Amino acid sequence: MFSGKRVHLIHDPETDPSANMAREEELFRLVEDAGRPETVRFWTNSECLVRGKARNARYGWYREGLAEELGVAVIQRETGGGVVYHDPGNLNWSVFARSDGAFQSPTKLFGQASRYMVEALGRLGVRAEFSPPNRIDVEGCKVSGLAARSTPRAVLVHGTLLLASNLERLNRLCIPPEGCPPVANLSRWVEGIGAPAVVAAFGGVLKASGLEVLP
Repeated sequence: MFSGKRVHLIHDPETDPSANMAREEELFRLVEDAGRPETVRFWTNSECLVRGKARNARYGWYREGLAEELGVAVIQRETGGGVVYHDPGNLNWSVFARSDGAFQSPTKLFGQASRYMVEALGRLGVRAEFSPPNRIDVEGCKVSGLAARSTPRAVLVHGTLLLASNLERLNRLCIPPEGCPPVANLSRWVEGIGAPAVVAAFGGVLKASGLEVLP
């Protein structure tokens, strides 16, 4: 997926949803303009809902009245897809890579990015698998959903990773697309799993792939 041999790995401490969405756009533009190395970013939001640009029945949505009643902020992202729930128990991960301009289907991009995460989870003792078009599942449960955008010069694939999220709140607020399996936290399989372990495992996979990982 990466065109070069160097990848910048970031674990961002910012938790403000609006600031994090702005940071995603900033990093995308910098990678697109070759102003920084290709990048993998891990980050966490305070509680919010993050929605795609437009509502589409294929991707699911959210209960708008309930979100307003509960005071849950709704933030729009630049990638497509439906609505995802973020809270401190969800770890977000983003892959910013340069492109040669050749067309790549979204499913192919999701599969390429997911390979690194699936291998990282395997290092932590979790048998995960990519489920097309844009999920990572463990034992029939969804633990990560992905979205993407691309230009002739750059690609962004980002996703959620449920570590210890408030699933009761998630299920109340989000309307899943048809055919979506139940969600589950990775803490169900690895007690106490946290962001540092995931970031370290992901970095190890990048190095094993022959990439130089820049801290």
